[in-house]
Amino acid sequence: MISPCTNLHFFVDGELSAPDAEVFRQHLGRCPECEAGLRDLLQLELLASRALGSASVAEPPPAKVTPLRPWMQRVSRTVVPVALAAGLAAVGVFRLQTQPEAPADVWLAGADVRTLEARLSHPMADRFLPYEPMRGTSGAANPLPLRPLAELEEQRDFRGIAAAYALRGDWQQAESFLSRAPASADRDNDRAVVALSGQRWEEALDLLGGALRQEPRHAQALWNRGLALRGLGLLKQAEASFRDVASLPGQEAGWKVAAEKRADELRALRDAEAARWRRQVRETWTQLTEKTADASYLVHQQPAVTRAALYEAVRSATSAGAVASLLPLAAALDRLGEGTVLQDYVRAVAAHDFQARAPLAEDYARLVKGESVPGLLERLRVSQETDLYVGALLHTGEAARDAESLKALQRYAHGSRDPWLNLLAERERARSEDASGRAANAEHLLLATLRTCGAYNTLFPCAEIN
Repeated sequence: MISPCTNLHFFVDGELSAPDAEVFRQHLGRCPECEAGLRDLLQLELLASRALGSASVAEPPPAKVTPLRPWMQRVSRTVVPVALAAGLAAVGVFRLQTQPEAPADVWLAGADVRTLEARLSHPMADRFLPYEPMRGTSGAANPLPLRPLAELEEQRDFRGIAAAYALRGDWQQAESFLSRAPASADRDNDRAVVALSGQRWEEALDLLGGALRQEPRHAQALWNRGLALRGLGLLKQAEASFRDVASLPGQEAGWKVAAEKRADELRALRDAEAARWRRQVRETWTQLTEKTADASYLVHQQPAVTRAALYEAVRSATSAGAVASLLPLAAALDRLGEGTVLQDYVRAVAAHDFQARAPLAEDYARLVKGESVPGLLERLRVSQETDLYVGALLHTGEAARDAESLKALQRYAHGSRDPWLNLLAERERARSEDASGRAANAEHLLLATLRTCGAYNTLFPCAEIN
């Protein structure tokens, strides 16, 4: 079998057909031998072309890049000795010469839109353009010019090369060249862009945290942080990151407007999702209290919503019989979670004194419907109906504002052995940290809570964590 490596010279000379050239380009990214050979050929061509320039060889400039092998044959007798001599002092010569600028098409300067949502730190790759998601592979439509890449490598501009590959969606090559770039906030940002391309949200967030510790006002890192947080479902934190981008002075106006627009979209999305969740829970709660629900359908089609509605149905029930009627639904939900916490809760509440509980349950039902019930929190706090007090704390957000209320919620959740209540207690703790100005602590807590919630698959509404 003929090795693909035999096509290296034909590829450099431009003698391969377009399909064959694309096949070899893919092979090149995986073959260290061909990469080294290509680098050697291009560097030799550069040396020879500079030697030609210094010898004032009078030739009209070619209309396009001349294939390497015929060109070398033409000038070998006069140029190669000069090139080889220059090669002996290559390090010194290249350092003293003014490095030529790479052509702008390396970074797709002629594009009308950008297909990369994230922002790269290389200034030539961070021009503002309207965003359109990449469809398919754009690398074949926008091949990289190889000679400028060789010059960038000679200049050790590895971030520039990585940016060129990233703009074309070649993440393997981008990551490879970034590994050769010196450590910096810019490199951490660009490595995060590679992680974002693979939806490795937490890895990207860690890298961006490192970049922002070095440069807290790093515009690209703040933008990309918003993308990573959005991917994790932390929409409030993502919105804040885009607001930070919009507030930075001295940046291109397009980026400021785009950041404000994204922040507004995230707030609208968060509000819409919260409203949709409240509506679904309220509708299911109504079906449960009016005995019109198909419990089997609810458990299998929307277990998370049904679980939340079950809590509300138990809390708002005004008789022991009404509570006990929910036991089959609790058992069905418990089977999904392989426990008995919901059944234990239903049985415990059914044993309460409903002469004292019923009036409080009626007022709690008004709270679920969205009505204002003045004084209810205080009446529940001093009552023996702790589950109603906890439900009211969650509805009103009081646990995030008051330290004693938060402690009461945490005590109840821990004693219940109910994982969902414990997740909600952690959420309120994170909100308390955020309200106290400790945003980093809040984010850390939310991420840990989301990881725990994710382990329960579809049992819990993890989006409700934020």
